Parts: sequence; structure tokens; C-alpha cells
Amino acid sequence: MSNVRSPKRMVSALAVSALLSLTLAGGAYADSATDIAPGALTPPPPVELNVNSMNLMANNYLTSYYSSISKASSSQVSVYGSTSAGQAVDAIGIQFVLQRWTGTAWVDAGASSDNGTNKASHSATKTFSVTQGYYYRAKTTHWINENGTYEDGVYYTNSLLVEK
Repeated sequence: MSNVRSPKRMVSALAVSALLSLTLAGGAYADSATDIAPGALTPPPPVELNVNSMNLMANNYLTSYYSSISKASSSQVSVYGSTSAGQAVDAIGIQFVLQRWTGTAWVDAGASSDNGTNKASHSATKTFSVTQGYYYRAKTTHWINENGTYEDGVYYTNSLLVEK
């Protein structure tokens, strides 16, 4: 038996180790009203980790994706998303879902989408109206369709407090 390890096995072992470490470490999040930040109506949401590299290894076309959220004004946030394929594909796009933290769960607060054709990458920015005092994040689904093959991946942005 060879001592050479395949890159996929090494990545898989690393991912499993990281997930186990996170599970054993537990989540850190606010659990009392004293942990509410100035200008916030709820305690902050738990910190979550994006683990999308494992899904990408199984794809034939979708090679990377990313999204971010930023404050556009006192009553709006902007969500940026980028999707890349290894070649020009028939269709490529992003589904944007804005989510608001209630103090105990994320709820959908708006949605939009953007796509293109015959391109190897696509990016877009969407602006959403928000209510001050809440934490927001975006859930973006990045997808491609090439010759009848559909591939997608989901990305969650960091949370952002829109202060009162």
C-alpha cells in the first residue's frame, strides 16, 4: 500500500477535523439582555462558519462563489455576490435572500436575483430596505446551468447590525 495520500482525502480529513473541533468547542453567543449592543433590539446572532469548499469539489463547472453585506445608509444594506465557473456557461446567477435576526432565529426579510448568459463569471449588488436595531445577513445561492447540468452552492455573509 502506498504512503501517498490523495489531495481529496487530505482535504476531506481536514474538513472533518475542523468540523469536529467546532462541534467540541461549542458556539459562543449572547444569552442575556445584558449582551445587547448599543443601538440593537436583540442580542447578537451566533457566529457561523461558511464551509463551501467540500461542495465545490463535486462540481464540474461551478468553481467559486462569495458574497458580502454592507451598510448602504441608515435604512438600507447592500449585498454583493460573485459566482465563477471554469468556463463560459449557458447561464450563471445569484439568488439573494436578506435575513433578519429576531433574537432567536433568522427570518427572511427580502429577496432578489440576478443572472447572465454565456459567461464564465457573474457578479451583482442588490440593495434592501431594513429596520434599524436589527442584525441582518444574506443567504446567497450561486448557480450555473451548462448543457442541462445544474450546480449550485449556498453562502451566508457575516451579520451586520443596523443601529438605531
